[in-house]
Amino acid sequence: MLAALIGFMLKLASSGLLDKTLAALKDQSDNATERDRIEASVAIEHIKAELGRRQAERDVLLAEQGRLVTSLMRPAFAYPLAVYYGAVILDSLAHFRWNVAALPAPIGEWSGWIISAIFLSESGERIARTVVGKRSG
Repeated sequence: MLAALIGFMLKLASSGLLDKTLAALKDQSDNATERDRIEASVAIEHIKAELGRRQAERDVLLAEQGRLVTSLMRPAFAYPLAVYYGAVILDSLAHFRWNVAALPAPIGEWSGWIISAIFLSESGERIARTVVGKRSG
């Protein structure tokens, strides 16, 4: 029985089946390695693109902040609104007798847009980038 098993193993080894099996396993390993290399290069390109986008954003921000007029635009809208909403919140929570007046009709609506633009635009951009990244990835 043992001799028959050894004979069968020798027959398989000499028939080339073992060589074909080893070659197929090597090809499969090479294909997996190539796939991993391609996935890594795609990830590298995504990272390079993200770095380029961030560099462009930084350049735009530096260009905007380089002039006095453009550097004061956000604070000119945000600081008065921050003071107003701070006074409303303090008056409401601490029960002061300030009686902070409501903003006139269009300015009250505009202030909501300004606050949204300041605080939600970057968050919305990050959420959108995450969703798009998950769809393409």
